[in-house]
Parts: sequence; C-alpha cells; structure tokens
Amino acid sequence: MKPDISKVVEKVDKLPELNAVVLQVAKMLDKPDITVNELSKVISSDASLTSQLLKLCNSAHYGFSRKVTSINDAISKLGFKTLKNLIFVAISHGLLKTDLKGYDLEEGQLWHNAISCAVYCKYLAVTSHYQDPDLAFTAGLLRDIGKIIIHEYVKEGYDEIISLINTNNISFSNAECQILGFDHCQIGSKIATKWNFPEKLIESIEHHHSPDQALRVNCSSDVKLVSIVHICDSITMMLGTGIGSDGMMYHLELKSFEHLDIPQQSKSLECLISNMVELNSEIEALVGFINGNK
Repeated sequence: MKPDISKVVEKVDKLPELNAVVLQVAKMLDKPDITVNELSKVISSDASLTSQLLKLCNSAHYGFSRKVTSINDAISKLGFKTLKNLIFVAISHGLLKTDLKGYDLEEGQLWHNAISCAVYCKYLAVTSHYQDPDLAFTAGLLRDIGKIIIHEYVKEGYDEIISLINTNNISFSNAECQILGFDHCQIGSKIATKWNFPEKLIESIEHHHSPDQALRVNCSSDVKLVSIVHICDSITMMLGTGIGSDGMMYHLELKSFEHLDIPQQSKSLECLISNMVELNSEIEALVGFINGNK
C-alpha cells in the first residue's frame, strides 16, 4: 500500500525552520546594493554561523595566505557569491550528515556526496559557460534533500522498488514514484519551497533526474542548470562517493550534453570525468576540514 502523501507532506511541514539569520543573509546576498558592513552586522549576530563561516574560509580549499579572522575580512576576500555558497554549505552540513537507512547511507555519506556533486557542478558550469557557477554549486549541493524525508518509506518498499526496476528497466526515482506515489525529487522540491529557496533551485531539485521533463512542464525552467546537476549527479555516482543502495540505478539523459553544447563523443566524456577526478583531493580536504579532521 502506498504511503499517505498528506502524511509525507506533513513531515515536510514539521521540519524545523532554517536559522532565521541564515535565510536573511541568503536573501540579502541577492540584493545588488547590499554592503559588506550590512552583511557583516547580520552574520555576526549569530555566533554559530560566524564560527562556521570563518572555519570554512580558513580551510585549505580557499588557500588564503593569512588567516581570516573577521566576517568583514571573509566577505572582502570571498565575494558575495562565494559567501552565499558557504551559507548553503553550512545549511547542508546540518541537514545531510545524518544516516539514511532506506538508502543504506551511513552518517556523513550523503553530505560527502553532496559536496562532491557541488564542486563538480561548479566546474561544469564554468567549462560550459553557464552564467552563474555559484548557483550551480548550490544546486548540486542540495539536489537530494528529499532523501532525508522519504528514506524510511524507501526502506519499507525497497524490495518492490528493485523488482520494478529489474522488470521494467526504469530508474530508481521512477520506481519510487510508482511504488510510493512520490520520489525524493518531488519531496525535495517541497522542502525547498517551504524554506523559500530561489525558484531555480527548486526546479533543479525537482528535475535533476529528468532534465527534459523540466522543459515539458515549465518552459521557463533553467534547463542548463538542471542539465548540469543531472550530469554531475551521474558522474558523482560513477565515481563512487556516497552512492547508497540506489547507486547507479538512474538513467543519464544524453540530451543534457546538447543543452550545454558538450560533444557526446566518448573522448569528450572521458576527458570531462578525468578532469573532475582531479578535483577529488580538493573535495576531500574541504570535507575533512569541515568535519573537524584537519
């Protein structure tokens, strides 16, 4: 029997509101006339956020020659867009570090997967000349937030989901929909809507396994962003970072490469994946630092 969708939505509604300061800062960063002093004042009102951001700024990932000791200094060095990335990194660490038994993911694995995909997305956005690589980073980071709600239902229906995949040769998310009545992408978009995330982020979360569907249901969708997340999601899984029980059970839509003007020849794809593998030491350093291992 399919779960009651109203109860699933109720779980979304009962999620705690995001830190008010975090949301305020994220919205302020969208204003073209915002100043460093205004941002610094709001961020500094939250000791935990201040501590997290300074810790991230001083990680090897950013490689500043001297220690960053103030929010003003951090903003000046990083710039507004990168600061917004770090705000969402702080959000994601709290959300995604938990274990998800339904997807066979131990504590920290989903978050490690998310950071990896985010770094790959930013790289692909730059190489494909997408207008906002930092938005691509955030989209890759948050694409799987729906898993934090539905993993219990996936655990209960896992055998049916796998049977359907094997019988009909469909993706894991399609099987989730047929067995549960919803998938982690749909529930993720509801979470993003609840927390007032930008519309482009909501769309990329909802359609990251089905970029062509984004075009069919909404002609205003940022199909390039959705395609970037879709491709990098697949590559993250291929490279084995926090793949979980759903692992390689998704279909890569080759048309996504067309949306980014990337040739589909095997040499081009091999080169792309090889370049992303070279980012892994950077990813490991960032993850290790944030987790307090370095």
